[in-house]
Amino acid sequence: METEKLIAHFRGTDVDIENILRSQDIARDCLCHMEGFLRPGMDREEIHRECERYMLEKGSEGWWIHNDPALILFGDLTTYSAHEDPSPLFEGKRVQENDLITIDVAPSIKTGWGDMARSFVMEEGKIVSWKDCHNKEIREGMEMEMILHELFISFVNENTTFSQLHQMVNEYLQEHGYYNCDYHGNFGHTIENDQKDRVTIDEGVDIGIVHYRKPITFEPHICKKNGRYGVKYENMYVCIDGKMREI
Repeated sequence: METEKLIAHFRGTDVDIENILRSQDIARDCLCHMEGFLRPGMDREEIHRECERYMLEKGSEGWWIHNDPALILFGDLTTYSAHEDPSPLFEGKRVQENDLITIDVAPSIKTGWGDMARSFVMEEGKIVSWKDCHNKEIREGMEMEMILHELFISFVNENTTFSQLHQMVNEYLQEHGYYNCDYHGNFGHTIENDQKDRVTIDEGVDIGIVHYRKPITFEPHICKKNGRYGVKYENMYVCIDGKMREI
């Protein structure tokens, strides 16, 4: 989306759109970098340090949530979701030659946040496209992620509330044999100057998404019922000209 159009859309509001865009570019670039960095045998700390190093080098001034550059999950812990630091759970664990690695990064510049997540598929020691993945559960999970993002874009209009969106996504997942891994039970949140002000895609949040006029993340963290792997795919969106658009 054109930067000038975005800046004009948020002119006169408290949305720090220029620094949000800069931070989101750092998040996107970091995940692209990590796709080529990941190797079998790495532990969580090595991956975490590289995310931090790369984003600081690219201009991040800090980390907007829990003062943590990235949430990293792999192996049997890709469904993990809780407020507590997961580091102790990963002691002695290393990325395997056939694995799933999820990275969710949180760079910030002033009051602008970046927020993006991807699940990377490793097969025979190399990162491969999820479309070419031989693991049926992972491949179908990522297909579901793409469907959910398309549904999100088409479902949101000027009358849609956060709770209506939550209900639609939750029902779709249940109908297709999936569940939401997020320990809060939501599917994303608004981008604010202060994280305590976030509005979440959750039940009982009867606020209009479009009229609230803030960027929003959509980040389903899902798993097949009785499955092993939790996949995640997160983008940031804004509604302009009546349509949700990725930024």
